[in-house]
Amino acid sequence: MNKSTVYPYIPNTAPETKKEMMERISAKTEREIFEVIPDRLLHDKFDFPEAIPDEYSLKRHIEKILDKNANLRTHLCFRGAGCAPHFVPATVDELLKRGEFVTAYTSDLGDQGRGQLQFEYQSLMGELLDMDVTTFPQYDGGSSLGHAMRMCKRLTGRNKVLVAASINAFALEIAEAYQRQIDGNFCDIVLVEYDRETGLLDLADLEAKLDGETAGVIIENPTFLGTIEINGRKIGEMAKAAGAEFVVYADPVSLGVIEAPGSYGATIACGDIHSLGIHMGAGSGVGGYVMVKDEYRYAKELKDMMYAASPTGVEGEIGFSFEASFDRTSYEIREKSAEYTGTSAGMHTAAAGVYLATMGPEGMKDLGELIMHRCAYAKKKFSRLNGVKVKLSGVSFKEFVADFSGTGKTVEEINKKLLEKNIIGGFDLSAVYEGMDNHMLICVTEIHSKEDIDSFADAVAEIIG
Repeated sequence: MNKSTVYPYIPNTAPETKKEMMERISAKTEREIFEVIPDRLLHDKFDFPEAIPDEYSLKRHIEKILDKNANLRTHLCFRGAGCAPHFVPATVDELLKRGEFVTAYTSDLGDQGRGQLQFEYQSLMGELLDMDVTTFPQYDGGSSLGHAMRMCKRLTGRNKVLVAASINAFALEIAEAYQRQIDGNFCDIVLVEYDRETGLLDLADLEAKLDGETAGVIIENPTFLGTIEINGRKIGEMAKAAGAEFVVYADPVSLGVIEAPGSYGATIACGDIHSLGIHMGAGSGVGGYVMVKDEYRYAKELKDMMYAASPTGVEGEIGFSFEASFDRTSYEIREKSAEYTGTSAGMHTAAAGVYLATMGPEGMKDLGELIMHRCAYAKKKFSRLNGVKVKLSGVSFKEFVADFSGTGKTVEEINKKLLEKNIIGGFDLSAVYEGMDNHMLICVTEIHSKEDIDSFADAVAEIIG
């Protein structure tokens, strides 16, 4: 093959090309390029099978592998920890199968249908969170959290963010990586303790750590451990009194029953939209949102495209387009931007928009109440099991913590036995949160019937004896 031949859709992996690219960016090793990725997540040894040249044989081969996976069709799943199983109405799938929505890519000025969809999504999210301005979605909740942190830094000129220790540890890890890999101009993150009895933020510890260097105070509500943070307004007042921003990382599916972040003082709201009509997937099914109130100083710090509706030259006609300040978004100025973005989560706004329009305010209220009732029922069932203690006395939404220390079995052992019974147990908190050895985070949503919860509790009772 002629070495000068260039194929535009095949990566440049030829040794001489790689050498030239490495020299151009002054990198001595490939590992330097990906230094933000922890060693524990890197894999460099693969045992690939022989190539399968025809499409049909490849299809059968892949399906055979996938059939080994436990999924929501084959197993009951009680694992959430940031991405929980929810019901996706048929309306969402039916509309997303349309050719106009199949691609995840964004619209341009001529694509009025997709522009309207983005505008409607933004409007519905604004109503749900009691905020005014949002943009194109982030990659996931973790990157939206990182974006919110950097906004706090730019808005205040300060460098420290106080983060509730009960926040999603995985989202926080992504947020830290997000900050560091852009330009090294990252915030110092200081954790604020939570009450180990109630699950609520420790206000005394917050007060002790608030100072003139605090750029923002960040809470998750409901928390990663399932507790509804009832002191949100007080926390926001304390943050603002110190000249800091108040950021709430919120699960939007909870906002039919929990007060919206904008209603109790959040200046920035962020989180993941995975619960809004998006199917779970390995490495997919997530998309982050960041929202602010209608104040220029906040809106100008958002880094992505936003869509607007405005009159056209035809009387009574409305057109949909990118926002007027398009030239300041990272989509436009690329390498000169304060942050980066991507379009991989674009299609998820279609799902979230259709889902919210289908549910409506009453539907979201009914959904939230159903989840809370079923979660409360599951807490009661597990509190009656021998050796099991349900932790954190605060009101729970969707998830709760159960301590299995008194059972003589580890969460890992219990979950392995549960898989044999076609049940995916709760998330093992042992290696993630201090003081949570042998604790399980159990997730209950609208897809779990009373019979499902009973089956889960009975299976655990049988395993622990």
